[in-house]
Amino acid sequence: MASRSSRWIGVAVAGLVVVLVVVAAWALLHYRLIGGPDVALPSFTSPVIPKGTQVITVVAVDANGKPINGYRQLPPSQDPGNVADVFGCAASPAAVADDIYYCAPNAAGADVCWPAGPSAPETLWCLDDPWSKGLRQVTSTDPVPHVLAPPTPAPFALLLDDGTQCRLRNGGAWGGRDDGLVGAYGCPNETPAVLVPVRPGGGESAIDRSQALWTVKVGSLGSGEARLPPPQTRTVVTAWFAGR
Repeated sequence: MASRSSRWIGVAVAGLVVVLVVVAAWALLHYRLIGGPDVALPSFTSPVIPKGTQVITVVAVDANGKPINGYRQLPPSQDPGNVADVFGCAASPAAVADDIYYCAPNAAGADVCWPAGPSAPETLWCLDDPWSKGLRQVTSTDPVPHVLAPPTPAPFALLLDDGTQCRLRNGGAWGGRDDGLVGAYGCPNETPAVLVPVRPGGGESAIDRSQALWTVKVGSLGSGEARLPPPQTRTVVTAWFAGR
């Protein structure tokens, strides 16, 4: 008798479960049919990899020698070692237009400079980097010549795929390595650096532009010819040139 009662209880429980499932399914279907919101499943997206390096031409000064496009004059430096007089002005290595200058000495930091206009023919506006957008005035002790853009300009600033900002080297005594590579861009300052091989005839580029997405070799610099880990390959997200 007890076993028969247990059997009926089991049947009743199973039937109740079936009824509850049917009711829940009907309620869910009815809720969706009358316009209830669907619950979206979480989605996961992969990081967007740029198809190619973005090339930006910086025009920091207009034809009248006035700062434009968000670039502005920096306050006069209070550093007694600041160099404001330059000489030997020639074409900037980053120029994609004529009459953009590099001037000596390297301590002046005058490797990306625009003329300050016809009213001040010996005065130049010089840019440190495209991120701060600050311009400094320097004065040439020589007449500033007309110059042509170089045939293969090098960007004066790079943004790498890991967010590192790099600036084209402008002279100075940097560290070294024992693998024949030297610093071409400081990221930040001097180390780590974008590296370039030293060749007898020169002319080597620090940037591989054979693909739409440019690449560079990045590694550390040390004292003398230091033995250091091999450089890593990074992609260049953005490259800045100087134009007009």
